Amino acid sequence: MTASHVLNFQQSSARERSAEAEVYRLDTGCAHSLRPRSPMALRIAAGRAWVTVYDGPEATCDLAPGDIFLQAGQTYWIAAGQHAVIEPLGTEPVRYRFDAARA
Repeated sequence: MTASHVLNFQQSSARERSAEAEVYRLDTGCAHSLRPRSPMALRIAAGRAWVTVYDGPEATCDLAPGDIFLQAGQTYWIAAGQHAVIEPLGTEPVRYRFDAARA
C-alpha cells in the first residue's frame, strides 16, 4: 500500500440498502479504514478485496496481522481493536458489508 492510497481514503463511494445490512461500494484507487470496538465480520459481496490488518501497539489479538486477499462470498473476522484497511484488488470496485459478532 502506498501513501496515495491512504490519502485517497473514502468510506464508500455509494451505499446500497439490503434486507440485512448496508452494502458499501469501494471504487479502485480508494481505501476504507476500520477499527472496530467489538469483533466484526467483513463480508465480500462482489469483487475482490485486499485487506491489510494491523494489530496495534499492544498486540493483544490472537488473530495474525498482515495482508489478506478476499473474493465474493468470503468472510474475514476483524477483532476488536485491530485496524484494517480495505482496498479493491484489480480494476473492479468491491462491494462489502460489516456484521457485528453475535453472542
